[in-house]
Order: sequence, then C-alpha cells, then structure tokens
Amino acid sequence: MTTVAAQATQMLAAAFSQQMGVAVARQQITADRAVAELVAGAIQSAAPPAPPGQGRVVDTRV
Repeated sequence: MTTVAAQATQMLAAAFSQQMGVAVARQQITADRAVAELVAGAIQSAAPPAPPGQGRVVDTRV
C-alpha cells in the first residue's frame, strides 16, 4: 500500500510541477507582449510627422 501511495504522490507532484511550468510560461509571454507593446508605442511616438510641405518634394535644382 505504501508503494501505491508513493506513486500517487509522485504523480500529483509531477502534475503540479507541470501546471506551475505552464503558468510561469504564460506569465512570461504576457510580460513579453506588454514590453513589446510599450516599445512599439515608444517608437511610434518618438518620430513626429514631418512639418507640412517637408519630406514630400526633393529639390534637385542647383
């Protein structure tokens, strides 16, 4: 009977360990997404649009 209890305990521990691993992985993915969104937002706001009339026509006259 002790062997059966030990096996059951081992199985429960393995299942718990797997669940914790999945939870940690999901949390890491969520954190990575949040950082990526922050970086993307910073990139978009860091480069203001060109003032009106600039950046559209290249003057090639000398």
